[in-house]
Amino acid sequence: MKEVMTFRITKPLTFADCVGDELPLGWEEVYDQQVGVYYIDHINKNTQIENPRTRWRQEQERMLKEYLVVAQEALQAKKEVYLVKQQRLELLQQEMLMFHQRHADSGLSGSSSSSKYDPDQIKVEVACRRERLSRLKQELAQVKQELQHNEMGVETLQE
Repeated sequence: MKEVMTFRITKPLTFADCVGDELPLGWEEVYDQQVGVYYIDHINKNTQIENPRTRWRQEQERMLKEYLVVAQEALQAKKEVYLVKQQRLELLQQEMLMFHQRHADSGLSGSSSSSKYDPDQIKVEVACRRERLSRLKQELAQVKQELQHNEMGVETLQE
């Protein structure tokens, strides 16, 4: 038995679906000797001399520009989050350094001052600070990666 292949030619439904100089379903480009080229929108029963592709491209450009503004604002917000996290990390690192120096000094100064500090409590505090420091470093790396990704996206939009 022989199979018969049938092809169905369809027109795009919208200008967004068009490729090249294609017109979507319902549109027709007509040439008239007196008027020249004009366009018929059979769906809305309109005719126009202006190429509807031009209006679509202008609308696309407008939407891209609006999206670029939103993307730039989001990028700026992400940069601010990154800077805040970076500052928090630096402060926490300084705090850890001061904490180590304070407890190293207190261990050298004799038994009277070292009795104020419980070694187990200090170990717990050090472990908590290290965990916070590690978590903050991870967050900072993640935000930095997102920031780089967003910057690439904004650059692509600008082009």
